[in-house]
Amino acid sequence: MAALIKSDIAIVGAGIAGICAAVRAAREGLKVVLIESFPYIGGMATGALVSPFMPHHVKGKPLVAGVFEELKNGMRARKGMIDNGFSADVFRDVAMDLLQDAGVKLMTDAACIEVHRDTVRLSGIDVLRKGEILRIAAEQFIDASGDAVLACLADAPCEISKKQQAMTVFFHMKNVDFARALNYVRDEPNNFFPWSSKLYDPSRIVSVAGYLSEVREAHKQDRLSDAVDYVFYCSLPEPGKASFNCVNLLGYDGTRRADLQKACTEGRSQIADIVRLLKNGVPGFERAELDKVADRVGVRETRRVTGDYVMTGEDIRSCRKFEDAVVRGCYGIDIHGQKDEDDVMEDIPEGEYYEMPKRALIVREVENLLAAGRCMSATREAHAALRIMPTCAGMGEAAGRIAAKAVLEHKTLREI
Repeated sequence: MAALIKSDIAIVGAGIAGICAAVRAAREGLKVVLIESFPYIGGMATGALVSPFMPHHVKGKPLVAGVFEELKNGMRARKGMIDNGFSADVFRDVAMDLLQDAGVKLMTDAACIEVHRDTVRLSGIDVLRKGEILRIAAEQFIDASGDAVLACLADAPCEISKKQQAMTVFFHMKNVDFARALNYVRDEPNNFFPWSSKLYDPSRIVSVAGYLSEVREAHKQDRLSDAVDYVFYCSLPEPGKASFNCVNLLGYDGTRRADLQKACTEGRSQIADIVRLLKNGVPGFERAELDKVADRVGVRETRRVTGDYVMTGEDIRSCRKFEDAVVRGCYGIDIHGQKDEDDVMEDIPEGEYYEMPKRALIVREVENLLAAGRCMSATREAHAALRIMPTCAGMGEAAGRIAAKAVLEHKTLREI
């Protein structure tokens, strides 16, 4: 018989959404269990090396604060963040401190294998941890798994697109001469995206995308996968280090382990080609070396739950506001196209923002299940705007607060 662990709130997924949900709920004085299938916390921010945080300010004011702001301030205090770029290791340390200080019970290396559901309520989750099956009982549950693992096991309504956004594998290089690299950007503007950094200031993040002529020539000579369209990197807080997000993995399903293994292999092959391209005469990279490759594939899209409300692309484009709003965002629809699909990048008007209602966090047909983060209730278009880490952090904290109030006030989620 499975050993029983009783809690008030059980959260699946210790990425940024799950972390913010757990910290907020535990600060209400409740017993919170945070379950993570990987041996570390942070999700895409740590294991996949995803950085920087995407835009989340309007007129200089943050749309997401709370626990997310504490994460950022903690990283700045440890010199692990410049502008919106951050160190994965420092993120992990700060997040762990927040969880411990709040009294969250953390369970890593714990895979959800079964969900117990009585008609419209969940009562517990069975997890496998180092050969032992544990049952986590709770009053309220939050799916922050990214892949809607909890909702899927509970037979709650979910959707998965026929085409998922392209995946990536982040990597780091060291000994980059940013001053020399940006001189090249400034001298050859047509070779780069217009928004690329051009002047080097070590106190500010460097962001460069392009090297279009080098990529075209490498394609002609069969030295680079045709899937790689450009080279894109941002600087990290550590001197001379850059984080790259330009590996482009097409045709894979992020819910299939075999696909993730194949994507990882292809990603490492693309990384080797990109590193060779840069070191072969690209200004600023003469002494640069590969420093680190992400432990896990950067997955942008898999399953999405169906909530009481489903966010749409029109909600994003029209900057829609809601009476029961719990999260704000300003990032536009950003789809990394699959095979035979164009990329999409739509900006919303300067100074505007959209909102996400509480109804979109509540999973349809279930009384005590919320979803936050990458598996949010949204169409594919809306998901492509909402999936960024700041907005996911806001969803997580809102879900943690709503779940806590439901427990403390003895109400259903829909009554809060």
